[in-house]
Amino acid sequence: MTLATFLLTLAIAAPAAGPDHVVTRLAPTAKLTVGDRFQVTYLVTSAHPSLITGPIADSLGPFAIVGEQRKTTRRGDLDETAYRMGFACFEAGHQRLPALRFLVTAGSRSDTLTADTVGVTIASVLPGSMKDIHPLKPAETFPNLLLWLIPAVALALALLAWLGLRLYQRLRRLAALEPPPLPPWEEALAALEGLPWRDWLAEGEFKRFYYRLSEILKRYLERRFEFDAVEQTTTELLASMRAQRLPMRDEIGRFFARCDLVKYAKTVPPVDEAERAIEQLRDFVVKTRPAPEAPESAAASAQPAVAGGGS
Repeated sequence: MTLATFLLTLAIAAPAAGPDHVVTRLAPTAKLTVGDRFQVTYLVTSAHPSLITGPIADSLGPFAIVGEQRKTTRRGDLDETAYRMGFACFEAGHQRLPALRFLVTAGSRSDTLTADTVGVTIASVLPGSMKDIHPLKPAETFPNLLLWLIPAVALALALLAWLGLRLYQRLRRLAALEPPPLPPWEEALAALEGLPWRDWLAEGEFKRFYYRLSEILKRYLERRFEFDAVEQTTTELLASMRAQRLPMRDEIGRFFARCDLVKYAKTVPPVDEAERAIEQLRDFVVKTRPAPEAPESAAASAQPAVAGGGS
């Protein structure tokens, strides 16, 4: 092999230079058995500011996520985001944790980072001499208490039924006294009107402002389109919006991405951009609320009844 060929091979095999990369670190652990927790840290380095979505995995196999902590530290022109993930494995033997992926978005540039896999050895909780669960022992005989047990169970069921009826009647009375909830669009618009956002922006509380906007939007999406949006992450929420073919989902995706930059990456947006954010949210609510019923359709539905009364 010539020197030129050798250098060309090194250039092809070397990874592309760039600020975005991920490092996987497995915390030292003692002997692990089925169900024991262990910690893996994924350190994602990206250009500042960046939006990081993840971790994402097609399947975790015998592993389960039992905890997650995230912390972003700025180091000059770079952001270092540490994901401390707790895992547990429920299958004995030498297992490999699937490679997790992270989506890094910085402006118009997107990059997908794939972490290294991690191998762990899981010991069985069964004794070495035990290959399977022991069969059940023979049933032991006791005095026949059915003559007392059946009447007692019947009396307990009758008491529970009476208490359930009383509780149902009380809840019905309380529900009749409570005013009906506002429609989702009216609730969202009222929440936006009640926000002291001018005071927050004047005091520099941008994170609080964007947190509240994202909460109002998630609750509106959950009530208006009837899917669990409040407890979902940004990645899960965008997937649900695509699955339900929600209108204006691209605009809402960009809105949530900007919110995440302010909430997690400590980005400080311009004041005019923050003021436009509340107008964008109000515009989305107005455009996605149901159209009011036309007066002509209401008159047409009432016309047969009038004609019947005159005959």
